[in-house]
Amino acid sequence: MKNHTTLKNILGLSQVEAAIYFGVSRGLWSMVVSGKRSLPLNGTIKLTALLQHLKKEKPLSEARQQFEKAELEKLQHKLQYDYTTIKMKQYKIAKEIARIENIRKECFAALEVAEFIENQEEKHPIGSFEKGIRLRAIRTLKQHDLYALTELQLKKENLEILKITLEKKIKGLEKL
Repeated sequence: MKNHTTLKNILGLSQVEAAIYFGVSRGLWSMVVSGKRSLPLNGTIKLTALLQHLKKEKPLSEARQQFEKAELEKLQHKLQYDYTTIKMKQYKIAKEIARIENIRKECFAALEVAEFIENQEEKHPIGSFEKGIRLRAIRTLKQHDLYALTELQLKKENLEILKITLEKKIKGLEKL
């Protein structure tokens, strides 16, 4: 019995619990698991019976069934909550994308207007009027640059992938 992890995984008991069940000290149980000592005969009989019991095909215990059912319900609730949260984030990001696209559209229109005014034969009474328009539009475009827009679009795409994955998980749980 050299593989502590395997025996612990098979039994599901801590060293203290196993030592108590097999009627030995925790120190002796540790040596048994590491292969340095043998389990006394009474402990070996108990271990053999326990291992045979664990090998048998049997229905799941009521406690396990209830626990797994409660766990599945909790999982489904949490996934549904995550799904709703993602949809809200997607909506907010979509609104922000639309806002930035609108700002950019307005700024590009302002640049066109500034150029139009600049090319007029009759100069505007305020000498640098078109320059002020151009500077404001460029400053605003720098605040809402293409990178910021692309970053939001990528976030939206990632949320869409996550939403689809959650939909699949939720549908899979509904089948159980």
